[in-house]
Amino acid sequence: MGITVIGSLNYDLVTYTDRIPEAGETFKANSFETHTGGKGLNQTVAISKLKQIDAGYKIQMVGNVGKDAFGEQLLGYLKKNNVETSNVGTQSDVSTGVATILVEEKMSGQNRILITEGANGKTTYTDDELAKIFNNDDDSESNHMIVFQHEIPDPVSMMKWFNANKKNYTIVYNPSPFHPLQKEDWSLFDVLVVNEIESLQIIKNIYPQNYVDMVETSIKNGFVEAYFKICEELQKNVMNATKLAIVIITLGSQGVLFSSAENQTVQYLPAIQVEKVVDTTGAGDTFLGGVVTQLYQGKSLKQAIQFSTFASSLTIQTPGAAESIPYYPDVVSNMNSNLK
Repeated sequence: MGITVIGSLNYDLVTYTDRIPEAGETFKANSFETHTGGKGLNQTVAISKLKQIDAGYKIQMVGNVGKDAFGEQLLGYLKKNNVETSNVGTQSDVSTGVATILVEEKMSGQNRILITEGANGKTTYTDDELAKIFNNDDDSESNHMIVFQHEIPDPVSMMKWFNANKKNYTIVYNPSPFHPLQKEDWSLFDVLVVNEIESLQIIKNIYPQNYVDMVETSIKNGFVEAYFKICEELQKNVMNATKLAIVIITLGSQGVLFSSAENQTVQYLPAIQVEKVVDTTGAGDTFLGGVVTQLYQGKSLKQAIQFSTFASSLTIQTPGAAESIPYYPDVVSNMNSNLK
């Protein structure tokens, strides 16, 4: 089968500015661009670009666009990147999703994003519809991966369906943008990929306030050390021990923490330093795409994360989201140059 991403497709409207204006202020920006985007599309394209060149497995996108020019461009971009789009629907009664992105060039390269969900709000499926989409899968094979984010209405119900009907699937979940879940629902998936903000939001979602206060105090006293404890807590006491139970916390320029059921000791890899950060928009999706491809291709968790840190370091040096994602050979070349 291969890897399927069920998620959002957006058309990105990007403004580059020296700084973000205050409320009520008009400020002259530097430039404006349009890009393909949406966390679902970005992650799908990342998986396709970052898979090994001779790998024969299929990459599939499941989602919705509007019947408009933006939707046509998004579908064309997916096809150009060798993504199967037969299960991307075209909705005539709603527009394609749009993301308005402000990139602060002069200060930090950080971004602020506003989402209009549009057709992404239609990305919900009944049990029968999911069975139809995935009816050609060979359930005797173990090598299937399904990826979810939270720019669609209800990924949890779909994860429950996969748990009940496709037990051989490895489920990857990136809870972005963050939505609170029931505590038991945090055990529906095999691989959890979060940034530092999302990992703290999970703690706030399921733990009492006195524990949250203790965690927030520990973050102030020692940033990376505190997230070591959060990673350990999520892996041991939140994830499902009968699954892979992989937890990955990205800390931006501070590096990456990870642990799993196989090795519960929290491990750390530093971020790759670059001369200039241009745009961080696609960094997280690139990182996730790298992790997914490498795990699917049989690499160890540490190898997968090392590859992904190099991939995302290339992404942040180029404007755009999906367009800034590097190809597999570029990442390998960069790794070989820096790991001598």
